[in-house]
Amino acid sequence: MPRSRLIFGVAAALAVLAGAVVMHRLPVAVLGLVAGDASGVFDYWRVWVIGAVLGLLLLRAVRERPEEARCWLFGLIALLAIVFGFISYRQAPGAAVSLVRRFGYWQILIVSGLFAWTLVESLKADARQSLASWRSWTGPGALILGAAAFLHVQEPHGFKIVMDEVVLQLTAMRMHFEREVSVVVRGYDLVGNFTPLAAYVDKRPLFYSFLVSTLHDLTGYRPANSLILNVLLTPVLTGLIYVTCRRLAGAAAGVAGVLLLVSIPLVHQNATGAGFELLNMVMILATIWLGMRYAEQPDSNRLGAFLFSGILLAQTRYESALFILPVGAVLAYVWWRQRRMDFPWPVTIAPLLLIIIPLHFSVFKVSEASWQLNDIQGADHPFGLRYFSDNVGHALNFLFATDRIQPNSFLVSALGIIGVAFFILVLVRQRREILASRPGQAAFACFILGLIAHTALMLLYFWGKFDDPVIRRLSLPLHLLLILSFVAILPQLVASPRRWRYLSFATLAFIAAYTTPVVAMHRYNQENFAARWNNWLADYLAKLPAGTTALAIDRHSGIQWFEYGFSSMPVDALFANPEKYAFHFKNRSFQNLFVVQVLGSDFESNTRFPTVDDDVGDGLTLETVAEVTMSPVYHMRLSRVLAVDVEKIKESRKRRETAVHITPEIKSAIDKGNSNAVDNWFRMLP
Repeated sequence: MPRSRLIFGVAAALAVLAGAVVMHRLPVAVLGLVAGDASGVFDYWRVWVIGAVLGLLLLRAVRERPEEARCWLFGLIALLAIVFGFISYRQAPGAAVSLVRRFGYWQILIVSGLFAWTLVESLKADARQSLASWRSWTGPGALILGAAAFLHVQEPHGFKIVMDEVVLQLTAMRMHFEREVSVVVRGYDLVGNFTPLAAYVDKRPLFYSFLVSTLHDLTGYRPANSLILNVLLTPVLTGLIYVTCRRLAGAAAGVAGVLLLVSIPLVHQNATGAGFELLNMVMILATIWLGMRYAEQPDSNRLGAFLFSGILLAQTRYESALFILPVGAVLAYVWWRQRRMDFPWPVTIAPLLLIIIPLHFSVFKVSEASWQLNDIQGADHPFGLRYFSDNVGHALNFLFATDRIQPNSFLVSALGIIGVAFFILVLVRQRREILASRPGQAAFACFILGLIAHTALMLLYFWGKFDDPVIRRLSLPLHLLLILSFVAILPQLVASPRRWRYLSFATLAFIAAYTTPVVAMHRYNQENFAARWNNWLADYLAKLPAGTTALAIDRHSGIQWFEYGFSSMPVDALFANPEKYAFHFKNRSFQNLFVVQVLGSDFESNTRFPTVDDDVGDGLTLETVAEVTMSPVYHMRLSRVLAVDVEKIKESRKRRETAVHITPEIKSAIDKGNSNAVDNWFRMLP
């Protein structure tokens, strides 16, 4: 080995080691600088000097041996990213979360900008070709836009998954106003400005909230922007499913793919909601399509668009970080096919842009309650084999339901399971040919395997029951797997050139006979009382006159008030500080003092009563503003406070402290009693 090459290798290895030490110590210095203390920067001056000297040696080597040095540079950056993301904050997860809070917005802004730039650059040649033959795209364009519009015709727009969607909107609000990643949990109107007094970093990834905040930046702040974003994303989704299926098996396959997607009521539900599920589907399809393009014709712009799309996908949903693996597999496959490892700048900086993901996952270390294990009786770990068999049963119940209550498409389920099975069989048999001569299909296969792994992960999740009203949305990537697998394998199963025509007609018939009436009835929404109440409340708050101030006692939709610039507090805060509440009532600090309560029904006495958790006692005199009936035994009431009696509130607090706590057994008995009451209500119908 030449002496200069040996010296370079040793210097680069030492640079990696010194860099790792620097990055391990860097968090202390960075946090000190953020707090205004620069002393931490100089505590490790020897490490800084060594790192600087070896860094200069590495830069010199880059000029002398650029190809070899880029490999070392990538290794250095990857190691530094691993140390910084997974090791440096292992004992200080709160510090990691603080970095996400301060710098998360800027990280996602940088990645989004790089993605937009490289995407435009990579599409220039294709765009020129498409413009030259624009007439051939009029039919597909009409299909894409028509399918997107159809997804918004029957389903009402509004909240579908309350906690997720409201928290995402509040995060977007803070990104818009403060460029900070946080969710307000306490805030008040002070001299005309809504001022947050307490906020926390939520566990949900940042990309969707960032896009909503960008929409706020461009059009002005309004809570409805989250709904508008999903309306704008819908034609992107239908367009991506078309071009992906077209790339797999031709234009007719693209038409069939769009129709199969539209046949799923669950897609209609999420397209008209305010959550990040639609964006997750968009980014999965975008990354698959860009990965196929890159594998077929590698260049730096295509690579950049593919990599940055994968990084954004990893920041769309929690489990979507799993798709970093197929992205890496496609990159490794292209290197293997080219018989060389290439490190253009997108590859080199990619590890740095992924650091935010392990840092953000520190939220689960700061608060184990973020896993929400208490929501499912008997759950003690987020993932486990013991959940698998039960979850598979619930998945099959969802996928093949015909009761028109589940938002499924048994057509897609039946065809898709056939498609996945045969796709795996063909992949095993033809793997050598695919790897050697079909790069686009090889990249596609990497993502099909990634989607299978994603589905397996969801089936190991403690709350992975796909027929649960809150969890159905987690099956959307599975639906993409079913559609794409079937479209990819159908040409090898059916030789007839009319296969796509038959499939499209059959799907249209299914949409007319099944999907349309299911979506029109949207029974799957009616059982979600929390979403229905939040939609009603959002409409009510949006209609309050500008400049109105309000403080609500609300344990059901409390944080939603902040989204509209109003204040809220839990019921326990009233009993803990009755004098403070009375002070603001007497001084008219707020134009409106509201109380939100869940009411049950007593059919024997013909009365409605607040639940134990919502009962404010007789210390507050209430006037009903509105009551919304969700079922014969479940109602929501919004009331206005007319008078406050501190002594009676204290007496109610004593009774509340001695009240029986609701155990799972008591809750089960209450649910059984409610079920019997509803049965009796039906029998009494005239």
